[in-house]
Amino acid sequence: MRRSALAVPLSALVAFVGLGATPTPAVAVIVSSDVGTLATTSLAPGLSLSTASTTSPNRINILTANLSEPTLKPKHLNPGTVGATASLSSQANRVGAVAAVNGDFFDIGATGAPRGVGLDDGALLHGPASGWNNVAALYANGTGTRGGVAEIFLDAKITLPDDTQLTATNLNSPNIAANGIGVYNALWGDEPRSQALDGATRSREVEITDGRVSRVSSTPGGKVPVGSVVVLGVNAGADALAGIAVGDEVTVNYSPRSGAGAPQVAIGGNLVLLRDGVATTVSHPRNPRTAVGFSEDGLTMWLVVVDGRSSASVGMTYVELARYMKSLGADDAINLDGGGSSTLVARMPGATSVSVRNTPSDGAQRAVPNGIGFVSTAQAWSTTIDNTTADRFTASANWGVSSYSSQRFGADYRFADPVLSSDVAWYRANIPETGSYAVSVWYPADPGYNDSTPFIIATTSGNQTVRVNQRANGGRWVSLGVFTLAAGDANTVGVSRWTSGTGYVIADAVRITRV
Repeated sequence: MRRSALAVPLSALVAFVGLGATPTPAVAVIVSSDVGTLATTSLAPGLSLSTASTTSPNRINILTANLSEPTLKPKHLNPGTVGATASLSSQANRVGAVAAVNGDFFDIGATGAPRGVGLDDGALLHGPASGWNNVAALYANGTGTRGGVAEIFLDAKITLPDDTQLTATNLNSPNIAANGIGVYNALWGDEPRSQALDGATRSREVEITDGRVSRVSSTPGGKVPVGSVVVLGVNAGADALAGIAVGDEVTVNYSPRSGAGAPQVAIGGNLVLLRDGVATTVSHPRNPRTAVGFSEDGLTMWLVVVDGRSSASVGMTYVELARYMKSLGADDAINLDGGGSSTLVARMPGATSVSVRNTPSDGAQRAVPNGIGFVSTAQAWSTTIDNTTADRFTASANWGVSSYSSQRFGADYRFADPVLSSDVAWYRANIPETGSYAVSVWYPADPGYNDSTPFIIATTSGNQTVRVNQRANGGRWVSLGVFTLAAGDANTVGVSRWTSGTGYVIADAVRITRV
């Protein structure tokens, strides 16, 4: 791949302060007229989420992955079977993914099965319908990964009792090629395979268990037993299977074929948007879009979702999307399923599951067959400090003790009247190394508590104050944002009484997590 002329210096971006906080101003980084202004949140080592806007207008979410990071692992997402759909967030949470975008085009309204190629951990999950060979592929690369846009084909052979070999055209596919033979295994799921016939006048299905034919039928079935494989021929493909009988020895072998090596993970798409930095000229109306791009060296990956079909975000044409991917620094890029399917989910700092970060044009997540994302094996450092944690909490005698609210974190919490002077209750944390940390607070909520409680975070650039309404969102972790904290054992988070808000100021518990 040829090196692109423009790269985005994401290391220059600052963390975007999260929910429930008065945000620290993000640095506006203007990359080009096509890229717009971005604010970035670190999700895991090597993985960040950026938001962008353009003058079209468009709202864009971008996952940027450093594929050299050994703790960042690409992952093909699915609901558990090929012939099924589910929300992208449920697919991501199923495998503990940090973030993901939707994937392949699919047989919407029928089997729900994807049309292209899917690989995970080097295993071929499903093979392509005719012409659906373009993929975003990821390969093992030392302790990390490298990626690129590739073509993957299905190599599948059925060996008959007389050693004749037939070529299978599809694997767990929603459509069997004209006069072709499809292969199905237990990954297919419960969907009736009659939907894959596409109007064929003749069909023949052969089930093979332990190398011998266990069932022959002219009517396609549904679920394939674990340990068995089914071959389903249509028209001329059915005729080729006509001589097979129960008890015959028949073997089925299949594997992916690609000229670019053996991918560990792959997701299908339709149009190659960029090839060696050259953008497509294929015309198509503006729509919500999902795309994947790779840098010239294959070590940086961008997963991009562009919202559309609204006055706030109109979407992009193929040409506009190709140019945008190039402006990010991509040298190769591929278009994935778009429209109502376009979705990006991420597990934000301090959260335990992913949430939808874009605005799907259907108004909610569409059930989709698969996605592509990342899991992280990094062990995030985290500490939780309660107001009763020994040697970790200090407060003056002005702070009372209460167990009134059942929303408290532990046995009790501290409270004090607001005053126009300092008197900070401090939480002391032993920060292992200087870096970015998500800070969350827990407190009980009550109409009599303060509506503008100042929380102080001791950052490397000085104390930052975030005001929280303690009349709402009680009994849960509330994010103050992500901050750069210095290594060492020191007072890190404080609750001040200095506020013009009314009602008791509450100090209960804090949680600090390395991101």
